[in-house]
Amino acid sequence: MLRAHAAAHRQQPKTTGVSSERRFFGRKTAVKSLLYAILLTHLVFTGYPFVWMVISSFKSNKEYFANPWGLPSEWRFDNFAKAWSEGIGGYLFNSLYITLFSVIGLLIVATLIGFYFAARPFKGSGLLLGMFFLGMLIPVHSTLIPLFMISNRIGTYDTFWALFFPYIAFNLPVAVFLSYGFFREVPREIEEAATVDGCGIYQSFFRVYFPLAKPVLATVTIVSFFNIMNDFVFPLVMISKESLKTLPIGLMMFKGNFSADYSLISAALVITTAPILMLYMFLQKYVHKGVVAGSVKG
Repeated sequence: MLRAHAAAHRQQPKTTGVSSERRFFGRKTAVKSLLYAILLTHLVFTGYPFVWMVISSFKSNKEYFANPWGLPSEWRFDNFAKAWSEGIGGYLFNSLYITLFSVIGLLIVATLIGFYFAARPFKGSGLLLGMFFLGMLIPVHSTLIPLFMISNRIGTYDTFWALFFPYIAFNLPVAVFLSYGFFREVPREIEEAATVDGCGIYQSFFRVYFPLAKPVLATVTIVSFFNIMNDFVFPLVMISKESLKTLPIGLMMFKGNFSADYSLISAALVITTAPILMLYMFLQKYVHKGVVAGSVKG
């Protein structure tokens, strides 16, 4: 009897261990299921408007109102040709032109600043860096009136330069923050090896550091591309020439005073969304690394 009692006593911890392990995995499964449910709900609420926009772009305007939630009875591809002939191509070109040049300028300036602060810290560099980061707290549109007056005075109003410099300046704090965090994590031995090979500081940057910064470059490109491409207020204030108007302003022209062809507007929106989606799909593998690299403490 004593042997049986001892055997039962030896078995008890194993039973308790198995049950606690089951509870742990059960709790983990419940948390994971709840997380998936939240993500799925978020996907439905954010993804359905895009799907609805694409479906609506293939309908006639009459069917758009008669059956707003269903599939089109006849898929009308001519909406895209009509939207293009109405001038959406010109607005798209203007937006891509100012966005591409602004993003390229931003990448060069931001990575140079971030690299210099990370690789060559000097007395007062922390204060200067803090001033860049404080720029993230300034509401962009609070500078609209002063920028309009400056642009008028120096003669850049109604030109792309009126948008080019503000776009670089407004996206610079986030870009410097991300690039500085990335370059701080790069081992100093790499720069020492480049110096031994005869590279100066700028040669080290362009030949060694810049190619390594692909994740940060991709993240800054996508974030700033979204901001600039979708900006409505600055082109509305700074640009009045029809030939220089950008997409957000051009889309407004598709709506008349008393009526609007919403299927045509949907087709125009699909055309304007396509470049952003393609860019994101091309660069998405670098975005996560770039965000993580920029989140390290300075």
